[in-house]
Amino acid sequence: MTLKQTVYLVDDDELLLKTLSTVFRFSGFEVREFRSPFEFLESNVRSENACVLLDLNMPYMTGLELQERLAQDGVFLPIVIYTGDADVQATVRAMAGGAFTLVQKPCSNQVLVETVRKAMKAFNEEQEQAQRLTNAHQRLETLSEREKEVAMLVAEGLISSEIAEKLGVGRRTAESHRSNILQKLELKSTAALIELVVLAGLTSKPSFWPKRSGNRY
Repeated sequence: MTLKQTVYLVDDDELLLKTLSTVFRFSGFEVREFRSPFEFLESNVRSENACVLLDLNMPYMTGLELQERLAQDGVFLPIVIYTGDADVQATVRAMAGGAFTLVQKPCSNQVLVETVRKAMKAFNEEQEQAQRLTNAHQRLETLSEREKEVAMLVAEGLISSEIAEKLGVGRRTAESHRSNILQKLELKSTAALIELVVLAGLTSKPSFWPKRSGNRY
């Protein structure tokens, strides 16, 4: 079952809150309204598949201050700043703080809804990529130091004889390491090993990838 998308509206303008709430509910979102950054913080939100639509200029705590507070508290959600008064400095600060974008008021409902959807899509893709990266590192950490060396050399495009020469071992030893690595990581091909090592950021894709066939190995 797909989790329904939620938008958190944070704005001290009561009329705008009601208007935006109607717009997003009509577009299929769950909506929660907050009339101040403090109210939002007190709610202790941790929902997945959500986005914060945040006014920039509010009394006592600005949207930028709320954004920074969320980062300090380890609450990471896609944020779209929606404001009618943003200078260059505020825009730069918002984007540097991790906001997806800044939208100037007034803005068409369609553009605003699509911007929120794009922010959520980009955020979810980043989270998925971060999880794949973490998993890749965890899997490679199960290898011995020598096996890691061999894995990185394989990912750089070296064949077994070249790996053996570089490490000062016999060809059969190098081939044994390659076989053990694939078995330990439960990978079915050298290509899968290369993708895993590249994903972990331990090397860049070899110059031949992916044009040459697996016969090189």
